[in-house]
Amino acid sequence: MAEDPQRNFRSVYYEKVGFRGVEEKKSLEILLKDDRLDIEKLCTFSQRFPLPSMYRTLVWKVLLGILPPHHESHTFVMKYRKEQYKDAYHALQVIRFINESTPEVEVFLRIYQLESGKLPRNPSVPLEPEDEVFLAIARAMEEMVEDSIDCYWLVSSFVNLFNNKYKDSLPQLHNQ
Repeated sequence: MAEDPQRNFRSVYYEKVGFRGVEEKKSLEILLKDDRLDIEKLCTFSQRFPLPSMYRTLVWKVLLGILPPHHESHTFVMKYRKEQYKDAYHALQVIRFINESTPEVEVFLRIYQLESGKLPRNPSVPLEPEDEVFLAIARAMEEMVEDSIDCYWLVSSFVNLFNNKYKDSLPQLHNQ
């Protein structure tokens, strides 16, 4: 305890009773107050510590490139993303690929297919293995993120990142 006498008793006490994240939460809040978010520091922080649920979606959206690092652009960019999602949703309804009773993760898949140019000609075509992977990721993300539009953008950005960087690992993951 020679480092900082003020880090102190309170921090040590919190750690002993199981509240390890008090210092980390303060550090994250300091990072998020910057006018321009430092992607590198956010990435390092998220690798070292668990993200508090209240900041998780924001940090993920910034790290996955859904939102730019500048705070003042977040509202505008998310407005555009919501409009894009709603337009794709409406288009899929018009061509009868989805309806009101379509499960949300399937809606995400169809929007992703539409945007990536991989929408099959017929909705009854069997799903490809990568579509099953997309649905599994979407189901997991759906449990963590409340807003469906945020959920879609997180899933699609994560899948794109995964496909760009780790596509050759997919067969190994699928066999396990």
